Amino acid sequence: MLAKRKEPKAKRKILKTLLRDMQGTAAERLALFERLKAAGAFENEPAVGLAEAEKALRGLAPMAKRS
Repeated sequence: MLAKRKEPKAKRKILKTLLRDMQGTAAERLALFERLKAAGAFENEPAVGLAEAEKALRGLAPMAKRS
């Protein structure tokens, strides 16, 4: 009988996690993202994903302040 191959799990995108799973305003999420990034929490993450998440959070933060 052949053994089943384990398929690698898809990695969750940082942006998706920050926007969907975390509570707080966009400004609070941006501040948390910056603190985690400074602490080295995203060492194994691709730079493109980090830049995408930071850009999106920076774009959303001013909108949240106007509301």
